[in-house]
Amino acid sequence: MVELNAVVMPDHTRIPIVPAATLRCPMAAALADWLRDDAAPHVAELGATLRSVENYDSYECRGRNRVAGAKISEHGKGNAIDVRAFHLADGRRIELTDPKVDKPLREALRQEVCARFTTVLGPGSDGYHEGHVHLDLAERRNGYRICEWDVREPAPVIVANSAAIGTDTLNVPLPPPRPAALRAAQN
Repeated sequence: MVELNAVVMPDHTRIPIVPAATLRCPMAAALADWLRDDAAPHVAELGATLRSVENYDSYECRGRNRVAGAKISEHGKGNAIDVRAFHLADGRRIELTDPKVDKPLREALRQEVCARFTTVLGPGSDGYHEGHVHLDLAERRNGYRICEWDVREPAPVIVANSAAIGTDTLNVPLPPPRPAALRAAQN
């Protein structure tokens, strides 16, 4: 195991991992390669350089999803990291699971992590990974890989038509429509 507190970029700048991640050597190398070769160049397309990486979780001896009695997590082997966000030099915080963040950036990051890591879990995988992206190098039979990260669109904003409701109020957000099963039960 090593403590990865920063990744040195080709220009010799250091990108801190905050807090520092405790990982097995192959996982630390894979994370550093991804940040150096893939993530930082894509982030630079937003007009600012990568300043730091927000580590949500790395080594922790525990069962999967912190469920008592569950199979040991890849975190418990030092073989996984949960990445929450990137911090940019201009002060922006880019949360990887935020639908309001540049979709082409998130799609490119998803494609690259799914090629580099054997397990990628994010929004859409299960309720435990809605706010971060889990990356690991779990070894499975026949090279099986898991890539479950839905790159989501922002929720649509539904606005009431002021003429239809007879008021001068504009841009009044409406609640989301009820599911068809509930509408049918009420009629």
